[in-house]
Amino acid sequence: MIIREITEQNIEGFIDPVPAEFVNEIRRECVKGLSGEDEKNKLKAAVIFELRNGEEDTPAEAEIVWFFASDPSSGEEVLRALPLSPESGGIGRIFFEMKDLSPAEEEAFSLAGFSLKRKESRDVLVSVRDLASLSLSKKTPPEYVKPLSEITSRQFKAAVMSSVFHGRYGLLEDLPFLPITRFDPDISCSVLTDDRVNALLLVSGRGTEGFRVELLFALQPDANIHLLNMITYAIRAAVDLGQPGDRVLLRRHNEVAFALVNKLFPGKKGEEAIAGEMNVQASLL
Repeated sequence: MIIREITEQNIEGFIDPVPAEFVNEIRRECVKGLSGEDEKNKLKAAVIFELRNGEEDTPAEAEIVWFFASDPSSGEEVLRALPLSPESGGIGRIFFEMKDLSPAEEEAFSLAGFSLKRKESRDVLVSVRDLASLSLSKKTPPEYVKPLSEITSRQFKAAVMSSVFHGRYGLLEDLPFLPITRFDPDISCSVLTDDRVNALLLVSGRGTEGFRVELLFALQPDANIHLLNMITYAIRAAVDLGQPGDRVLLRRHNEVAFALVNKLFPGKKGEEAIAGEMNVQASLL
């Protein structure tokens, strides 16, 4: 089987199997992909993964965000072609969480050395209709909460660097390198005081693709007030601009996010997902 790298230059050739949301994501520096093709150039397996913790002293992690395998052996071969390294600074852990896998894909992960389990997803999916039922959707946020469309690129970059300085990347490992145009300009919002952005709520996507909350950050001393006001603004904007059935993805990626989702939607559970993990260094011993 021929292993090739999926890049910005050749991604158009993978539009059929690759979900639309990943076609643009492959253009990010931290998002990589590999494909496996037979001698007739027929796609047999492919994987897209995102590198994390790349600037830390500890080994990087890789999260597989999409995987396809037509048969177990092809899938295993592509997974084993991932750029793994046991040395310091190499990938030390590979993991994933997906809604489902085909039998061939699940077997491919097992053959490649992943431990698999079924669990509640870290993601909670709600709808714009659910947002409209919240009491916050009836409140009016203060005027200093501005949509992203009303701040400059310079103000946006300064706010992002402040967030990164405080260790807050949200769901985006490469947050400092992403343009303001990545985010929804009307639902994403900020707190603007004295021409300085002190808080950011960033949302991507709209329509059938669904909304995804990617960053929620605010500076002290009024961080909690700013966060509440931005959440109120974003909920109202999503209800006004979206369709009732539009999806909203809330990822519980840390304890703070878990507590916030539980406060907004008490008792709401994530769907069943299949998760996998492989410690690279241990697998190479």
